[in-house]
Amino acid sequence: MFSFRRRSSDRSHELPATIRIALENDGVSPAMDPSGLRMLEQRGSYSARGVSFFRVFDAARAAERGVHPSRFADLDAHPDLVLGSGHIEHGGAVALTTRVKREASQAPTRERANRRNHSDDERVVFPETRSK
Repeated sequence: MFSFRRRSSDRSHELPATIRIALENDGVSPAMDPSGLRMLEQRGSYSARGVSFFRVFDAARAAERGVHPSRFADLDAHPDLVLGSGHIEHGGAVALTTRVKREASQAPTRERANRRNHSDDERVVFPETRSK
């Protein structure tokens, strides 16, 4: 039932061509040196199917920051190093996880609503109140 002798399913290796192409289609610069990109992989389940989850990162950039990830979970604390992530289906299909590409300084601004432009708020918030 349980195999306690099994080693971790984390694996680190160079980037397969299918994932490199998927990342390029998603907006990762094709000019980036693919030999410097590394992929961490971990087996798991997605919608009750066995898949391999992956995270792609630039090994040189990680080393500059003093981070040397060797397991999938090592990048949990450094999400800014992840260039792309997703999973690989059993047949080899690659599914990327979408990320919001926003700089930290680009937080959305909020402003107060002008109540004059929303005269029907009372009716929406308090449906039992009737307009006269």
